[in-house]
Amino acid sequence: MDSLDIWTDQLLEVEQKFAESHEILVQLQQELKEAGRKKDMMAIAEVVERLARYGRLFEDIRQSWAGGDDF
Repeated sequence: MDSLDIWTDQLLEVEQKFAESHEILVQLQQELKEAGRKKDMMAIAEVVERLARYGRLFEDIRQSWAGGDDF
């Protein structure tokens, strides 16, 4: 296994962990909304958005490696 394969596997693992965290935080965000905790809900909403953005970034990087793009 070469370095690129190892890095690709690592990014895939990170993407999966981000997706799991995203799911948990979306549920927490909904619970906070239902409890009337608007400030807390908004803070969690920002984290949810950032996790999604970083997850897409990692996916883009991984896909560029699979396509043979050089940086």
